Amino acid sequence: MNRGRPAAIEPVEAPRKYTRIYEDEYAIETWSFDVDKFSRGPISVEIKYKTGAEKAIKQNAKQVKQDKKTARQMKKINERNKWE
Repeated sequence: MNRGRPAAIEPVEAPRKYTRIYEDEYAIETWSFDVDKFSRGPISVEIKYKTGAEKAIKQNAKQVKQDKKTARQMKKINERNKWE
């Protein structure tokens, strides 16, 4: 059983250089940080796209464009029916 004042905790210093890897369905991004060179952001970012990612991104953009067009058309139809 420990009683009394807890032992002093020595602060752990953060690393000066480190790398973070982010992965999503289309790409793998590698962010490299060096606090000595630049303290507010990464010093380099490397993006590697997965197989078929370009086609999927284009198809997704096309679908979004079509959805917006449909929404505009439905809005016009609803506004016309509102006044009739």
